[in-house]
Amino acid sequence: MARTMLAEPDGFNEVSKEEQIRYLQGLWDRIAERPGEIPVPESHMELAEQRLAEYRRDPGQARPAHDVLDRLGKRNR
Repeated sequence: MARTMLAEPDGFNEVSKEEQIRYLQGLWDRIAERPGEIPVPESHMELAEQRLAEYRRDPGQARPAHDVLDRLGKRNR
């Protein structure tokens, strides 16, 4: 997805980072109200389809999500 430069709302740089994050979260919440309108790159769909097919071929190889998240968390330390 191409990066787009947007003009910041008036006063955005004058508020704290916490307030900026709260503002951005509010924007995302508005966008996420209609998830069917959020574009998904074709490469993401292809990867999801591949992984679903792999799971269906051999469900016993799947790992619980919390195990994967724990492993990822350790990698970022």
